[in-house]
Amino acid sequence: MRFRVAARVVKPLACHLLLACAGAALAAASVMTQSPVDLLIRNVRIVHGDGRVTPRATVVVDRGVITQIQPAVRERAAADEPPARRVVDGAGRTLIPGLIDAHVHVEAWTPAVFLKYGVTTVRDLHSDAAVIFAMAREESVSRPRIITSGPLVDGAGSFWKNAVQVRTVGEARAAVRQHIEQGARVIKVYTRLDPALVSIIVAEARARNVPVAAHLGRTTATEAADAGVTSIEHLSGIADAASDEPERLLKAHDDFLGGWTAFELEWLRIPPARLEAVARQLIARGVVIVPTLALHEAFSRLADVDLLRDPVLADVPPEVVSKGWDPSDIMTRAHWTPEILARFKQVLPVLERFVGTYARLGGRIAAGTDTPQQFVVPGASLHRELELYVASGLSPAQALCTATVEAAALLGVQDRVGVIDVGKAADLVLLDADPLADIRNTRRIWMVFRDGVAVR
Repeated sequence: MRFRVAARVVKPLACHLLLACAGAALAAASVMTQSPVDLLIRNVRIVHGDGRVTPRATVVVDRGVITQIQPAVRERAAADEPPARRVVDGAGRTLIPGLIDAHVHVEAWTPAVFLKYGVTTVRDLHSDAAVIFAMAREESVSRPRIITSGPLVDGAGSFWKNAVQVRTVGEARAAVRQHIEQGARVIKVYTRLDPALVSIIVAEARARNVPVAAHLGRTTATEAADAGVTSIEHLSGIADAASDEPERLLKAHDDFLGGWTAFELEWLRIPPARLEAVARQLIARGVVIVPTLALHEAFSRLADVDLLRDPVLADVPPEVVSKGWDPSDIMTRAHWTPEILARFKQVLPVLERFVGTYARLGGRIAAGTDTPQQFVVPGASLHRELELYVASGLSPAQALCTATVEAAALLGVQDRVGVIDVGKAADLVLLDADPLADIRNTRRIWMVFRDGVAVR
């Protein structure tokens, strides 16, 4: 009797075991018969780019897109993962989104250097139309994705000979329409435009849902904000708006390099309370600042004796360093003496304080560099930009967000990049160290992926 009872108990248990084994076998067989995905990054710590952190997960990438993020609560068996053409062990490493530089000028030699440093998306804010619009249309894993303004729009007598110069309302509107028809996803306005023409350009662009980036001169930052510009580049127009001598600065902008010198040095004259008042006005209008602190720092170092010893210059073609970046050339043209450059160095901490104030007050910041201006090396300068933001008072997490989620939103590509998430493009940077512990760790790059393809 006992035997028969036992038998009745054992039989169902045996059936369950058989079914479980059969299910496991079917599951394993199903995994084995799946088409392999392109990439698995196993057991990696993820800093998503929007403030989230996943301590350990496996990231699945197929056809250039993140298809799964499998958080690891235990050691995941290989049978739980889809077959993959490439498997990368991320144990002990940190995965961040591909970085975004929100202010660049693409040249023939720069794309590969951007990728080397983990920059997978850029916003080009002035290049020849015949070249840059075609590059922006053509997706390629051999270069960053490009969002471009095409040629900048400026007033008569522009410093840049390949700028589109406008004098009238009709010319301004026509320039915006032509740029957008060619593929511009942002319009850039420049120093010789007065507030009236800036307003016309912004209205024309906004009617087509296209943002406007502003490098200001004859228009102050508050005037540009009132007109509705989306972003202010280089912190231009801010000292002008806070100055007690605005007419002097307005006159200085008749000469481009003279205007830069005047606005740069003006920061040393202005009380912090006046700068904060301007910051509050810009924030109230929703203006994003793209500080390019690395550019301000690079200009201040043009007379340094160790300028040419920077190891990152190895990534720049020798003829660019020797000819295009000749310090004596720009110093002569701009009338920058060593004494003026020494004062530029005094300005940098003031700019940092403003950036810190802007962040503290809730303003939005997107990382940009203006590379490849003199000694602003593609990619490397973006890492320096983030370091300068931390020096400004941002946390490493906040600084990283300026080159990921915030920059993606400014560029209008937040649906594709800027955050590590399912459905996003697999633009990824695998680091050997934690950037949230030390922002300098963004330089410790082990691998870079563009659309899931390893490019470094």
